[in-house]
Amino acid sequence: MKNLITSQVDPIINTNTINKEINQILKESFKSRINGSFLIKIKNRVIAKFGLQLFECYPNIFNLSTVVTGNEETIEYDICRIIIGIHRHHSIFLSKEEISGNEKNETYQQQLVEETIEKMKLHQYGSTFYRKKQLLTGDEFLYFPVPYELFALCMKSIELLHSSSNDLAVHYGDIINTALSALTLMENNFFSNAYPLCRVMIELYIKTLILQKHPEAIESYLTFIGYEIEQSCCSQKYPEEFNNLYNQRKYQPSKNKVHFLHYGWLDNINAYNLQTKNRYSINGIFDYLMCETNNVQSDTLQKIKQLYKMCHGYAHGSVRHVKYPLLQYFEISMMIYYVVKNSFSKICNADTIDICNNDPNIMDILDRDFKILEEQYRNRSTENFDLYYNMH
Repeated sequence: MKNLITSQVDPIINTNTINKEINQILKESFKSRINGSFLIKIKNRVIAKFGLQLFECYPNIFNLSTVVTGNEETIEYDICRIIIGIHRHHSIFLSKEEISGNEKNETYQQQLVEETIEKMKLHQYGSTFYRKKQLLTGDEFLYFPVPYELFALCMKSIELLHSSSNDLAVHYGDIINTALSALTLMENNFFSNAYPLCRVMIELYIKTLILQKHPEAIESYLTFIGYEIEQSCCSQKYPEEFNNLYNQRKYQPSKNKVHFLHYGWLDNINAYNLQTKNRYSINGIFDYLMCETNNVQSDTLQKIKQLYKMCHGYAHGSVRHVKYPLLQYFEISMMIYYVVKNSFSKICNADTIDICNNDPNIMDILDRDFKILEEQYRNRSTENFDLYYNMH
């Protein structure tokens, strides 16, 4: 019988050939986003440094069910998307020469390797849930550090809430789910559609803050939700019990029944003595909380309030298209950062969980990366946005 094997294949040579082909495919796939040689250099350094820990972060690569269902993980492709997200994050508003200088700088290369490994350690809460292809092609902002970390924080929060005994767990669950929805829209470049969700997320968060401060109003809050469901979804009429409460409202000059339907439960908080047209509104709660908190918390609430106002045009459909998606990336990330970070802290505090007891410390790296984003936002201008889009 003739031997079908006519030549011996050197496994080392064969492996090198395959690696070269893989690297060439990766270069071609991302050629419009990053220098190909630089990408492969960082990718190889990441894999070499991470070693066998790589398979701890990507355990499903050996899981047969992922192959059968078509959900197999492609480690090198995911690592490249992470590298590109981090590199583009650091390159915002830099010139071509500055970006090239960073790519040649050993300190920057090492920083990029370390930050990529950080994200890989969060993979089980992050990119393992991401789409392989965007619905609308564009910048993969969800792979940028701040959105990536916020997504991971949302998934970690959901995990904690499943076993939480906190009375407000349901409310924080609604906040986190809404934030996650907005991030998913960002993933697919539906930026304008994310603003109304961010608006709802902020409203839920502000309501939860005052309810946490005044738990005596929780029962009334839930009752008013029932009134709202009855009026808007069922009978289309205001329940008689609601009408009685409206007639006895604490601030009679307010004649808007819809506003009272949404915020009449505030009358059950004696300390809430706002006697202005904003009493039955989210702005009234903002004003009350900013007077009742310390300077740091009040400053954060003021920033959230300013961002909340930016959602108005998107929520009412008057703003749909923006020339620079990068601006929307900034604003959406900032809104979610302030709400999700603080919500996560409160979820952990309620169940006495040490938020620092993890590797990497997601709160620390989120704060680090957000400072960069915040500085970039302060430096926004038409000229800088044009520079970014001409560079990429």
